[in-house]
Amino acid sequence: MWRFVTDFHHPVHLHLNHFQVLSRNGGPPGPFDAGWKDTVDLRPAEAVELAVRFTDHMGTFMLHCHNLEHEDMAMMGDFVTV
Repeated sequence: MWRFVTDFHHPVHLHLNHFQVLSRNGGPPGPFDAGWKDTVDLRPAEAVELAVRFTDHMGTFMLHCHNLEHEDMAMMGDFVTV
């Protein structure tokens, strides 16, 4: 389970695995959160909790913001599953 919190609008994209939104701002998921996702839209001062499984691939994964300005500034992160 992951929790993302932001001060700015960020559509966060996770590579290679889909996830489900469990909650938004401590309450139930929003109307557009249903189903499997690879991107979650966070508005300023929002928090979401996600459930994601890493079963197909062990190793390095990547996540990043889909705002064009942020992509251009290399606002990306990577992490490793073992």
